[in-house]
Amino acid sequence: MQSTNSFYLFSSRIATHVVFWVLYYLLFGLIWVGEKGYLASFYLEFVLLPIRILAVYITIYFLLPRFLLKRKFKEFLIGYGVTMLLGGIMQRVFIHLFYEELLLNDSSTGLFNIMMLVRAIILINTTALLVLGIKLFQLWSIEHDKNRGLESEILEIRSNRKTHRVPLKNILFVEGLGNYVTYHLEDKSKITSYGSIKGTLQQLPDNFRRVHKSYIVNKEYIKSYDAMSIDIQDNSIPRGKSISDEVLLN
Repeated sequence: MQSTNSFYLFSSRIATHVVFWVLYYLLFGLIWVGEKGYLASFYLEFVLLPIRILAVYITIYFLLPRFLLKRKFKEFLIGYGVTMLLGGIMQRVFIHLFYEELLLNDSSTGLFNIMMLVRAIILINTTALLVLGIKLFQLWSIEHDKNRGLESEILEIRSNRKTHRVPLKNILFVEGLGNYVTYHLEDKSKITSYGSIKGTLQQLPDNFRRVHKSYIVNKEYIKSYDAMSIDIQDNSIPRGKSISDEVLLN
């Protein structure tokens, strides 16, 4: 099953975030370079980056798990809108104080120019949506992988011209009877299918162990055992002489 760390560089969330924001800073510093040159552009992006980081992390680590993933869409939209508005206001204040007045010595634009405020909100919104999209894809990939894992935990057994889809966790033990095998299930029902005990073992995961020439047991259900037998629920399974305790426990 795919782990969360497989999405991160060097299996490190911190390293991945640092690399992302450094690349983001460099990219936007180059994109927004204007008449004042590269130094002014990178200075402005440096001033604004903390606001964008804050807005992004509020979105993906607070609004996403608390509202969006719980299908509270109204609450998410309200929270997202407030985050974007406050982020836009903060960004506009920072631009005015630390760029227009401090660097350009120009305050003619005004602190709360509506068009500049809208532009600031759009820029933060673009960044937040980009990272939110990446995060949603990560969550979708993990969930998709989990579902695939669940599918692989189902054993299809052909019996009486029917295909029975049985969760592996429901199988207590398998009994071999000549050219047939019988699956004994947790609910005390049985399914008999054509096949060999050896071939059946190859279809089962590692928690199933062959303990006798005619028996395979799910070690998760072993209640007790001795040198001669293994108890699973109300069943006593014969134990082969060559079967060690390690086979049953490890």
